[in-house]
Amino acid sequence: GMPVFDLIILGMGNDGHIASIFPDCLNLIDDQRICAATRHPATKMKRVTLTGSTIKNSKKIFFMITGKGKASGVSEVMNNSATAKLLPAYYIEPANGSMIWFLDETAASSIS
Repeated sequence: GMPVFDLIILGMGNDGHIASIFPDCLNLIDDQRICAATRHPATKMKRVTLTGSTIKNSKKIFFMITGKGKASGVSEVMNNSATAKLLPAYYIEPANGSMIWFLDETAASSIS
């Protein structure tokens, strides 16, 4: 079955990716495997990532995000903007747990 982690700590890339789930592989959000192979969109470097299903099955999810480069993505996700659905971070919602966002001032600077 699907593992239940007590806590998963995530960052978010400037492009809204989480773990190694990039905007061009949103199918990994609902993938029922525990982990999956993926590639970085620019470098094509091979990676292994937990799937969104595994992440969302965690008891607690912490996002820890810093930097001005993340402000736009954070704002899109937090404000549920029309373009937020293009960002993997948008889809992370715990199935039966809680989620907390830890942001520095610059990452939070565009939230309205």
